Amino acid sequence: MTTENIKDRYELAIIGCGPAGMAAALNAKIRNKDFILLGTEYGGSKLAKAPQVENYLGFPKISGLELRRHFQEHLQSMDIQAVKQKVNAVYPGSRFTLALPEQVIEADAVILATGVSAQKVFPGEAELLGRGVGYCATCDGPLYRNKSVAILAYAAEGEHDANYLAELCTKVYYIPFYKEVGVLDPRLEIRRAAVKSIMGQNKVEGLELAGETLTVDGVFVVRESLPAEQLVSGLALEQQAIKTGPDFSTNIRGLFAAGDCTGSPYQLLKAVGEGATAALTAIRYLDELKQQK
Repeated sequence: MTTENIKDRYELAIIGCGPAGMAAALNAKIRNKDFILLGTEYGGSKLAKAPQVENYLGFPKISGLELRRHFQEHLQSMDIQAVKQKVNAVYPGSRFTLALPEQVIEADAVILATGVSAQKVFPGEAELLGRGVGYCATCDGPLYRNKSVAILAYAAEGEHDANYLAELCTKVYYIPFYKEVGVLDPRLEIRRAAVKSIMGQNKVEGLELAGETLTVDGVFVVRESLPAEQLVSGLALEQQAIKTGPDFSTNIRGLFAAGDCTGSPYQLLKAVGEGATAALTAIRYLDELKQQK
């Protein structure tokens, strides 16, 4: 599915297309729901790196790469396509609003199957989220017109954001955490240094690097995927994992979670089972919404 084919509204949005998200999508398809499956890594990179999976029922001693191929073929046989779009934010309301890089869509229910991010949260990032720290330059960039910002980028997509902000801001610092940097606007200033902290009391006031402190009004963090608690404001956590009930509902009505983002054990069997169960719970919720109308 291309971005041109993304609709403005769905019954269900599934964020993350690893094993949990794929299992959720399969059950949503079987129940004939109108849904979208969103993610940047189709099938999950963690599974593909496993040299051998020994405890997945029906597939003894299979490599992770081969098992992922079976998962993908199953979805393709059901005409389920993953949309390779990163979700920058989810806003609860009468419907959920999902901010994609260049589009906003709505969903009546959402399943978080985001996995666990291996990239650390910077000191000050969580505390100043929404007060100068953001994840979507195209969404929030206009707020920093004629101001100074920094972009901390784990992926080359940060270059697009940096070039965009160069048109709006008086100063843009670009701090890449990857090797090959592409074509950047000459107005950008590149720094290659470790980030010690994002500074500020009630709002972002600066960025402390190893050997230098930058005075900035905003900091954008560009990761391949975001931790679920940074996607949804007010999401309840327990031991740094999403807190769910037995049916994988969260503390936010209409929002469900499955897979590694709900905590240990970090097992493939658990992720697939939770994805399927979360989908069935979300489907029941959607059916109840229809009855109420």
